[in-house]
Parts: sequence; structure tokens; C-alpha cells
Amino acid sequence: MLNVLIVDDEKIERLAMRKFMTDWLPECHIAGEAENGKKAVEFVRTEPVHLVLMDIQMPGMDGLTAIKQIKAISPHTKFIMLTAYDTFDYAKQAMQEGVKQYLVKPADKDETIAAIRTVAAEIQQEASQRQAVAAGQQSKWLEAYVINGQSYTSTEFQQLFHEFEAGLVIAVQRTMGNQLLIDLQTSPLFHTVPIQVSGELFTCLIYRHQAPGQLKADILQAIRTATTNDQPSPVVGMGHPVSNPLYLQKSAAEAKLSYYQRKKSPGVVRYGFYQTEAQSHPLIHLPELADDMMQAMEEGRREDALALFDAFELEGATLSQLKELLILFKSRLRTDWPIFTINTLAECRQCCEHLFDVYEARTQTVNDMERAKRYIKTHFCEQITLEQTAAYVDLSPTYFTKRFKDVTGLTFKEYVTNCRLDKIKKLLKDSSLSLKEITYQAGYTDPNYVSRVFKKMVGCSPKEYRKQTVKK
Repeated sequence: MLNVLIVDDEKIERLAMRKFMTDWLPECHIAGEAENGKKAVEFVRTEPVHLVLMDIQMPGMDGLTAIKQIKAISPHTKFIMLTAYDTFDYAKQAMQEGVKQYLVKPADKDETIAAIRTVAAEIQQEASQRQAVAAGQQSKWLEAYVINGQSYTSTEFQQLFHEFEAGLVIAVQRTMGNQLLIDLQTSPLFHTVPIQVSGELFTCLIYRHQAPGQLKADILQAIRTATTNDQPSPVVGMGHPVSNPLYLQKSAAEAKLSYYQRKKSPGVVRYGFYQTEAQSHPLIHLPELADDMMQAMEEGRREDALALFDAFELEGATLSQLKELLILFKSRLRTDWPIFTINTLAECRQCCEHLFDVYEARTQTVNDMERAKRYIKTHFCEQITLEQTAAYVDLSPTYFTKRFKDVTGLTFKEYVTNCRLDKIKKLLKDSSLSLKEITYQAGYTDPNYVSRVFKKMVGCSPKEYRKQTVKK
């Protein structure tokens, strides 16, 4: 809704404009009226205003002077000038202040509607751009300080998250969680900020200006509503809500731990909060965990492999159990490292990182194109680029392009498209997801584009392909 302030020294003009906008522009909310520039400035100091319909000639402070002062208070507010004087000087001064619409009273109905809607579209576009920039800053900040553990203060946090009173972190299965993320981001109940969106799972901060208990109940209800349908529901691990942002690191750790526990559990309910009761022994089977870590490394998902190790430690694993896990993982690498000399949990973590480094260095020298293919197969559902993939295998984009085509017989774009088409075929065959949902899961955003590409490459439409596979 667009908040509009009407400024005119003639009361009848203000009333006429209010009725006009009520009748013809329901998307606008009349936030208030002012009879001169001074009162308009005072109003903007106390109320958010997106658009001001400003008369130029008024007693006391005129319209142009009021615009300068309002812009100093609210730089994103836009203005449409209303005047009975159709002179170049007025229009020139208005344009110098950034006013893009200039209407001469009495203005034509269609002209007025068009002018207001043009400015409204500009306001909405700029607001979306600011929100996107702010969301990007929030995500980067959260990844650095909440996920990667850099220290911070509550003051720093509040500068980016003004409405935070309580928040928590969730970890969601990436392969089936895209629609859930969309539902949470569009919910009017709370703010949802993605933190990490690569690998097997994505993590998000969910927060709002309300007590932790109510936030917990509302998020459970939102996830329950989003997953109560005939589609396979994603695994969702949830950290407990906190009022102090300094504890969000703990909530993030709980979310990942809850995710991996629920992933292993055969239960019907695939979402929930981390159970804080102490476990007599870890729930994760060591050989299977070592296999999962190895598979994550083979697929280029180092962050997931490390998250598995961290989840095992958070669950209450002892020093000897962590060392046993490292020995099992080391044996799968067929490498040597003095694990028996480790004496602390921190040394276990350092050893795990070292073993990952050994694996990555070895695979990089053996087959960089195989690593590139695995990277693509892991990340094709994202906005993956040739430059990102080339950087992952430490090659220049030009050399990578030639080498990749020589090895695979396909260009980078063709290979990514094939991966996405394989994903689409599988989802068309094995699920009842809509084409829109399948489009997002395969890394695209436009179902119409997907239909065109699919028909060109496969020879039939996605709908026809689904019918054919169902018959078989």
C-alpha cells in the first residue's frame, strides 16, 4: 500500500483529491493532509510517506522549499507537483529537486492516474532494489558471524536487523525445500533471511518483533501447513528460538544437528526442534557417517561433510568417538595421519579439516574435469556459472572452456542443461509436483522457458512426457 500525503492550502482541493484517489486509486492510502509546507514537513517527521502530492504556491513555506526539507528527512519519498501556474520556471525548479511529474490544475483524470501510477511503480522498484541489497548484506553478515563463528556485538546485529526480538535458525533439505523457502519468505508473520544455500541443505534465519514462544509456535504451524499435502516433504531441522542474537550460533548448530538426526530417522514427521535432552550415546552410526562424509567430499560438498562432523560432536560424541570417526575417514582416504596423538576436541576439528585438504589436493591433481562434473551435478540447481566452476578447479575460464569441451564433448551450458533435464525427467516420472515446482528444483525460474527447452531437447512437452512414463 502506497502512503500518500496531500499538501494544498485550499481545503476543498485536498478533499477533492482525497475523493479522487479513493475512487480511482485504491492501491493508495491517504496517510494525511497538510495545508502548507511547514505542516507537511512536520507530518513526514512522524509518519512514513511514500508519495507527496504537493501544491507549489502556499502561504508560509512554499512547495519547493518543503520538498528540500522533506528529502533531507525522508530521501526515498517521491513528489508530484500540483499547481495552477503552467510556467517553465516552476517546472524547471521542480525538476532540479528531482520531481518527475508536474500536473497543472485542474488536471485531466487519466493524466493524474497515469502520473501517480508511474511514480508508484518507480517507488516499488526502488524499494525492491533496496530490499534485495539489504537482504544480501544480511545473508553475508549471518554467514560470517553466525555460521562461521566470527565474534560480534548485539549493536552490530541491530543495525541490520531492526525488528529482531526473537529468532531462530532452520536447516532445510535442499532437494525438496525450495517451495518451503518461498512460503516462509512470503509469510507476513516473520522475516526470513537465507544464510547458506549451497550443498545438501540451506540454512535460514527466521525472526520477528515478538516473544520467542509465539515465534516457535507460528513457525511450526507455517511449516506444518506448507508440508501437509501429497508431495514428499523436505527434512527440516530447527534450532531453538533466542532473544539474544549472540546465541544464534547455538541455534544454527542445533538446526543442523536436528536435520541430520531427522534425516536418519524413519519417522513420518520430518521437521522439528532439536531435542536438548542429553543422549547416553550418539545416535549416528560411525561407519555410515564416515561413508556420508566421503560421499559429500566426492561430490564437492565440503561444507556438508564438515557439518556432519560438527553435528556428531554437538550430539555429545566423546573425544575417543571423534578419533574413531577420523580413523575410519582416514582409512577411506588411504592416507596416514597421527590421529592417536590428538588430545582435544579442537585438535579433532583441525585434523578433520586437514584430511579434507588432503582429499581435495589429491583429486585436483588426478582429474580436474571429474571434479568439475561433480561440482556441476551438485550445484546445477543453483545459478551456477562457468566462471564459478572454473575457479573451483583452479583454471582460467578460457582454458576450462576448451578442456571441458574436449573431455565431455559438450559445452558448459549444454552439460548443465542436460543435468537439469535429467532432474526434470526424474521429477516428472517419480513425483506429482507441478511444472512450476519442478522448474525451481531444477534451477530454472520460468516454467514456459522450461517447456520450450524440454520439447526441443526431448521431443515432447513435459506434460506429454509425464503421461508417457506413467503409462509405462
